Amino acid sequence: MFGTLSAQLDRKERTGLAVLTAGLLCVIGIAAWLSPDPSGHGTHRQLGLPPCSSVLAFGIKCPACGMTTSWALMIEGRIPEALVANVGGSLLFVVAFVSIPWLLWIVWTGKRHLRDQWRMFVLGGSCGAMIIAFAAWVWNLFVQLRT
Repeated sequence: MFGTLSAQLDRKERTGLAVLTAGLLCVIGIAAWLSPDPSGHGTHRQLGLPPCSSVLAFGIKCPACGMTTSWALMIEGRIPEALVANVGGSLLFVVAFVSIPWLLWIVWTGKRHLRDQWRMFVLGGSCGAMIIAFAAWVWNLFVQLRT
């Protein structure tokens, strides 16, 4: 009839999660390698990326401005500065950082319910971080326009 789902992840799923873990480690490693820009945004330029189009065109930071800087600051433990650079980016860093040991445990044990719990954590954490980043951007935009 309806096959029951195995409580264990198969090899393909575990391999995919291991690759994801390696990717997160690489991104956090890059953040550790970068020097946070003192202006609070622009750290991404060290990766050869162009300046923010929003800042160039309108002189206004976009919701993602400061995200790379926030990660570089978070890995250095400079949490207050990271939150100022981009609160949403700082929260995304926490989601990624917490995910690494969690994913390693899931890959090791292969337990499907742990993977499902992690997915809910990532979905909630990522959506929450993006909502907060957008809300902070709207607030800062409002403050800028009033001055």
